[in-house]
Amino acid sequence: MARMQRFFSSAQASRYICSSCARQSIVQRAQQLRTLHASSRRRQEQKSILSVLEERGYVNQIAGDRNALDRLLQTRKVGFYAGVDPTAPSLHLGHLLPLMVLFWLYHHGHNVVSLVGGATARVGDPSGRLTSRAKTAESVHETNFRTMYAQLDSIWDNATQYGERHGYQSEATAKRALLNNASWLDKLNILDFLKLMGNGMRLGAMLGRDTVRNKMEKGDGMSFSEFTYPLLQGWDWWHMYRNHGVQVQIGGSDQYGNIIAGMDAVKYIAQNHVEPSQQSPWLDADGKLKDELAPMGLTVPLLTTASGEKFGKSAGNAVWLDKSMTSAFDLYGFLLRSSDNDVERYLKLFTFIPTTHITSVMAEHAADPGKRIAQHFLASEVLELVHGRQEAMNTQKEHQALRNPNMASLGLGCKTSPGADALNTDRAVLPSSLIFDTPFSRILYHAGIAQSKSEGARMVAKGGVYVATPAPPTAVREDGGDTNLHFIQLRDQKPEEVRKYIMDGLLMLRVGKWKVRVIEVIEDAEFDGQKLDAPGWSEWKAIRTSM
Repeated sequence: MARMQRFFSSAQASRYICSSCARQSIVQRAQQLRTLHASSRRRQEQKSILSVLEERGYVNQIAGDRNALDRLLQTRKVGFYAGVDPTAPSLHLGHLLPLMVLFWLYHHGHNVVSLVGGATARVGDPSGRLTSRAKTAESVHETNFRTMYAQLDSIWDNATQYGERHGYQSEATAKRALLNNASWLDKLNILDFLKLMGNGMRLGAMLGRDTVRNKMEKGDGMSFSEFTYPLLQGWDWWHMYRNHGVQVQIGGSDQYGNIIAGMDAVKYIAQNHVEPSQQSPWLDADGKLKDELAPMGLTVPLLTTASGEKFGKSAGNAVWLDKSMTSAFDLYGFLLRSSDNDVERYLKLFTFIPTTHITSVMAEHAADPGKRIAQHFLASEVLELVHGRQEAMNTQKEHQALRNPNMASLGLGCKTSPGADALNTDRAVLPSSLIFDTPFSRILYHAGIAQSKSEGARMVAKGGVYVATPAPPTAVREDGGDTNLHFIQLRDQKPEEVRKYIMDGLLMLRVGKWKVRVIEVIEDAEFDGQKLDAPGWSEWKAIRTSM
């Protein structure tokens, strides 16, 4: 942080500083001192970082001596790493768990490495799988790597700023690195690999691991490349152990077997392949790996809901962190839909909010669950971490406006040019002949909301579709703007009633709580000749042709 300039109280100096600026600077300095004192007090009073991680639910299993790891973390800086293979162009929400552990450790002064598997992604990790990964073109691997590498770099910048806003100033000597294992694996000689590692890795132990046994007995078999994947991951660890001081690996719960294999590999290479002329910093006088430098591992729990539902690419319901794959609005909405049984756990896992503050938020939430105070809090904090503070504030504003929408917030001051502050609302243009005196189930299809007329009927029957009407005349907005819109549930409205819901040529439908579709209703003559992709276009064209 830049140092604040010192103020002098002499009369000569005061002539050059206006009183307003001086007062502002004094206030800023006082605030800075309060922050420093609070940070110092927190460091004195806080629990060990391992206890903090356990309390917040990050620790599933520890490979190694838990108490030894705790002592290490309290006595010196320890190197950690977590890796991810770019098998998709984006991280998903589940990837945040091991990353959050890295963020916490970094903000408590430890050295951390984020590893992108530019090389190992071409092999494919078989952990937790019964079928082999589909082959992917080299160009796709390269694209995935580049986008994920850039995404991790951006998230780290956000995490640093997010941590600082919550009072976590990382120590000046703490280091973080973002690495690509292709930078060393692509240069690896197979004979060197077998000489340094091969003799120490016993087939009995490798064949006995759950991943190998399950894939052999219940799946489609184990290829040689998949069988060697833990060895490549172990080589990664050895490279970072030797060059970056990485002693602890962090991974998902399905990585425990790979972590154990990596620990064995690091120990074996460290103890058996040191040149006699070299003085190894990690071996004792007997040539054994020093206890305080022994590799260890930590796994995080699998991300699930309270009902046990998994999240992730393989589960088919990944919530992506790339805005082009899951928009900031949709990510906010996903977190906003978190159940009351999940939200407290997610606040502990995905934020830097102190647990005492989380307890008070949950108490406030319990007083009026309908407001979803805890869920809004969770969503805004996670978006700040993933997309930055400004994006989080804009998205929160968008969702809050949608809870009480009005014409301006939906960008409907004019029909064709939404305002800069308008919500990101889906729009459609349809001729009056497909709207007037038409059942709402068919309008849903014409507007592209339902895939068929029968699906539109089912959506209405289930009570998940709403139509906008003006708010009651007594409703007055505090800011003096337009009165809020009022959405009523579609049930048994008759086709001839559609006209009364059209306001200024616009029909507004909402699906569920958040998805709004604005339909601009125009005369058939205006619609003629427009190139539109909505299902209503082809039907209208067919009707016109038969006339």
